[in-house]
Amino acid sequence: LADWARLGQKRARQERGLFLIEGEVCTREALKARARLEALLVLGSEEARWEELLEGANKIPQYRLNSDAFQRVSKVETSQGIVAVGKMFSLPARKSNLAIAVEQVSDPGNCGALIRVADFFGASELYLGPGSADMWNEKVVRGSMGSIFHQPVRADAELVELIRHWEGSSVATLSRGGTSLRSKLKLKPPVLLVLGHETRGLSPDIAEA
Repeated sequence: LADWARLGQKRARQERGLFLIEGEVCTREALKARARLEALLVLGSEEARWEELLEGANKIPQYRLNSDAFQRVSKVETSQGIVAVGKMFSLPARKSNLAIAVEQVSDPGNCGALIRVADFFGASELYLGPGSADMWNEKVVRGSMGSIFHQPVRADAELVELIRHWEGSSVATLSRGGTSLRSKLKLKPPVLLVLGHETRGLSPDIAEA
């Protein structure tokens, strides 16, 4: 239990190759995607609520925890009473004419939302530049609403080199200048959509690339 409780720390996640999956939506999406799960942890007082889910995942080790033990693992104030411990993975790129690159998305909630957006648009890959939130952070996983189990994500991507060697067109969003996306741009697929930091926008190196 102590090892799972430490998975709120990036170092512990990297050392163990494990991460936390909080709540019903993400846990169900993990099971649907057949993600490798080390354990399912359930708050004992909520066990009846998750009976159907647990029966469908009977090959995964399951543990009923009292409130004190569960709170050591769960990282949310108002928990739904279920946490899965997942093993890190890498998904192959999807066939798509769109990919998305983000220079630096440091807020875990925003990072999770971007994974969800990329999944919605069917992006082949989502590239997260250095300084972005750890994709295995429980807030990122929760913010993705389960899309992290479907959307290929590449962490710590060298975006300047990616843009320079991109075979298709790359489009960057700018706070001023540039060409309006409403104009008739002739883009060569696959298209790479480049987004900057939440507040600072694109760095000069990325903008020039």
